[in-house]
Amino acid sequence: MKSLYLPAVSLPAVCLCSALLGILSFNTAGAETLSAPSTTAVQPLYHDPVADGPVRRREAGLVNDESAGSVSRGVSRGVSRGITRGVSRGVSRGVSRGVSRGVSRGVSRGVSRGERGGTQEMLTIPALIAPLAPLHVGLTTQAAPHLYWYVSSAWEGTLEFAVNAPEQIEPLLELTLSPPPDGWQAGMHSLSLADYSVQLQTGVEYEWFVSIVLDPKQRSSDLVASGTIRYLPVSEALTADLAHSPADQHYNVYARHGIWYDAISALSGLIATDPSNVALHQQRAALIQQVKMPKVAYFDTPI
Repeated sequence: MKSLYLPAVSLPAVCLCSALLGILSFNTAGAETLSAPSTTAVQPLYHDPVADGPVRRREAGLVNDESAGSVSRGVSRGVSRGITRGVSRGVSRGVSRGVSRGVSRGVSRGVSRGERGGTQEMLTIPALIAPLAPLHVGLTTQAAPHLYWYVSSAWEGTLEFAVNAPEQIEPLLELTLSPPPDGWQAGMHSLSLADYSVQLQTGVEYEWFVSIVLDPKQRSSDLVASGTIRYLPVSEALTADLAHSPADQHYNVYARHGIWYDAISALSGLIATDPSNVALHQQRAALIQQVKMPKVAYFDTPI
């Protein structure tokens, strides 16, 4: 019979190994209480129900500038029109279909209004105003939903908000929104249609607008952002999925079912109650990225 060879192991080494095994056993048993909360929540996946439909979103701002722009109201109308027609058609078609119309009509045509007594009036405007809307028509299961928009930097002037119904001359809703005491701060803002007794009709596609009014006397200078929305009743499948999901995950359910406005509203509501929650901001950034608004998503991206 062959003898079994055992290497010599010093007593300190044995003690050290035992200690390490004890620590590992303790960590395994107490993993629930000792491990940090997971920050890798499953990102919402938006299913666009009309992915092949026409582009229905419009953003407004200085396309190639992240910071607020100082727009001079001292350049002649002829120069502004010349630059506009030459630049905006090329830039708007080449860089982005949605961002340009507000810029070309707002910044270019009307912001510069000629010299007045040899002085220039400088006006600081946000670089970007955008609706939190998908590229195509967005869906909601609420007859009077919340609508959200983004402003890239502070704005002390008024905003105008409107909802248009098809084949109607007068807007369904038209508001002039005075700034809060500290002005419109950079970030997300919202308005509830329920606060104005507005009810959307089933299956009708509405267009909604939020505008920065640069000059109330020259409305061609407005920066106009817009999106579209359609109200549909809750389906049986959606009802079932919501019933089997916790309330703080309903935004994920809405996104999977292609209900954009309910998804962004549910998620933004959670952020409003817990504004320092980085994971929630990351979730909203991921959702906004999926509808091709990287500059807006950047606001929710931690530095």
